[in-house]
Amino acid sequence: MKNRQLTPISDETLGANARRLVILIPGMGSDHKSWKVLVKRLQQETGYRPDEAQWMSFDHGIHVLSPGPIRPLLLRDPHQAGNLESLTLALRNLIDGQWAEHKLKTGKDYEDVVLIGHSFGGLIARRVYLLAADAVPRQNPSPWGERVSRIVLFAAVNRGFNLKRLNWFLNMGAWLARISSRRIFYMEDVLLGSDFVTNLRIDWIRHFSALSGQWPVDTTEAGGQRTRIPLVVQLLGDEDGILSREDSKDVLAFTNSHYIEIASATHGNLYRLEPTYAPDPDARYAVLREAFVGDPQKMRTGIALRPSPSPYKRVVMILHGIRASNVDAWIDGLKSKLKAKDSLETHVVTPTYGYFSALRFALPFVRRRNIPIFRDEYTEQLAKNPQAEFNIIAHSNGSYMLGWSLERTPGMRFQNIVLAGSALPPEQDWDTLMQPDARGNRQVGRVLNERANHDIPIGILCSALRGIGMRDIGPAGFSGFVNASTFEVAYHPGGHGDALIPKNQDRLIDFVLGGNPPEPSWLLEKPFLFGGLSRAAPYLIWLILIGLLGLVYGIAFPGRMFNRKHTSRLLAGFLAVLTALDSL
Repeated sequence: MKNRQLTPISDETLGANARRLVILIPGMGSDHKSWKVLVKRLQQETGYRPDEAQWMSFDHGIHVLSPGPIRPLLLRDPHQAGNLESLTLALRNLIDGQWAEHKLKTGKDYEDVVLIGHSFGGLIARRVYLLAADAVPRQNPSPWGERVSRIVLFAAVNRGFNLKRLNWFLNMGAWLARISSRRIFYMEDVLLGSDFVTNLRIDWIRHFSALSGQWPVDTTEAGGQRTRIPLVVQLLGDEDGILSREDSKDVLAFTNSHYIEIASATHGNLYRLEPTYAPDPDARYAVLREAFVGDPQKMRTGIALRPSPSPYKRVVMILHGIRASNVDAWIDGLKSKLKAKDSLETHVVTPTYGYFSALRFALPFVRRRNIPIFRDEYTEQLAKNPQAEFNIIAHSNGSYMLGWSLERTPGMRFQNIVLAGSALPPEQDWDTLMQPDARGNRQVGRVLNERANHDIPIGILCSALRGIGMRDIGPAGFSGFVNASTFEVAYHPGGHGDALIPKNQDRLIDFVLGGNPPEPSWLLEKPFLFGGLSRAAPYLIWLILIGLLGLVYGIAFPGRMFNRKHTSRLLAGFLAVLTALDSL
């Protein structure tokens, strides 16, 4: 991997006694050279002159399809920290080194730090601030975290890139990378709902929500410790075809953040002042200048651009599973009853990813494709309701999406979780998620697992898929969780959705609102025959697959011996079928 470092933009000798450190983080495929005209004009402003500010650029050298840290594909851990997380940690360490070097040379610290980021560089600017400000779980703060005075975001992809707005080339790259279930390109971490974007947005909301009562910029805590809350400005071109102002709810949710629109500017050129890019360079600079020198107390951002103040103390998400959508009768029933129970302080959300068949669920790269939709909806709701308690009722594939997200998103929290027809593995580590962190926060409060006695998609399909190596799913919705402090309710008579029937919904609502409902009176004993079939499914699946392959071969090549040529044709045919299913 390229040896990345902080590159001085201006004469280092002039900035030897600088009081301010300015860090520029360009976008993908760019470096500080394209910023030359804007930087030159800013260096004429008080506080940013070369003898007052040390200007440095993090020229990362990353392009759209730049691969992450080079490791053999099969050895990559899908649970590893994302490529961008590692890159941001490296930048944090570089700034730590610059901070220490400056103090060693001058005997004093910088007075403040200004972070500038463009496009995906805006995400890095936000994340590196959070790392330094002690806002990321299990990370040590940096000495400059409380000295960040401004974070200037040039078309930062705050919500992540939405693939629907990107061209076919980028879509294809993301699709190919996601099939592997392992991170390959840096671009993957910049997509809507990715691990990196989701963790960043949640940590950002929780950090500034805790500080929201301490605005304006400079405050003093008990004991005399100085705390600085940075001004955050999102600049966006009015001709940006990739982002919209609606993509920054988590940024604009707090009064220390503002939005400024740049006339006649696109996503890639809003910082450029050359006449080729800016019809009126002086007018554009006058607007950009406000983000760097404007008085935060005099800045105004329209109320319509910010999330409305939330009256809700509780958010309940209802997440459907396979062969369903968010307009199914059981969802309408739960939603209506929840609203009847408490419509003033409880907000009900029913995200959807459309109809999803059991066959598509069986394909790992297809079932994981919808997880970003859930994580993005969670983050959007958190931005609107930063002080609310979150709870969820998840069925089938919805429980899988929840479990996957919780493991990879440390900031995601749910107090009460109701699972019905859960597709999670029995060894899901709920107890670790229930343990409080250093600040006393738990990812999960309580879990209720409702199980049915003839749940074929869970007891048979999920059990069988584990037999061919799919360990991320399992039959916990039938067999239960092992060694976990979960509330297990078994067995409802019936199949995959029978724990969601109307007569059981009041119990589920009671639990998700914090109650302790009694077990229903209609529960049955564990079914002997179905239980045995569920345990045998991991072995039977191999017999079925071998039989199917033999049948296909017999139909395709009647009377012929099995050979390498025929094998390649079979594999190509299966690949074509899987590709077609993924595109449905």
